[in-house]
Amino acid sequence: MDPKILESMIPIVAIIATFGFPVGIIYVWKFFKLKEKELQIDADVRKTAGAALEQRVQRLESIILALDSDLRAKLGPARMPHQLMEPPPAAQEGEQPGPVMEPPIKSRQ
Repeated sequence: MDPKILESMIPIVAIIATFGFPVGIIYVWKFFKLKEKELQIDADVRKTAGAALEQRVQRLESIILALDSDLRAKLGPARMPHQLMEPPPAAQEGEQPGPVMEPPIKSRQ
């Protein structure tokens, strides 16, 4: 490039830099402030999502038990709707829910 063209571009670049950098700095500052607010809102939503999900599950369980009296009879009076997700109590040693099935014995014939 010609040195005269470079010399004539110096004031143009200086004016653009003088007025452009503050605008750019404010833009970047506002952009990251917006991103910080979005992350804060996302964190708040994640905190309350677990509790809301648990409430929905309990509501569905109570509706199912209200609609199905056979299910309530099978569960017995001790099991409440919030206890459906818990495993049943373990059987004591020696107690078995059904008849004991022994494996068939093969005989030689």
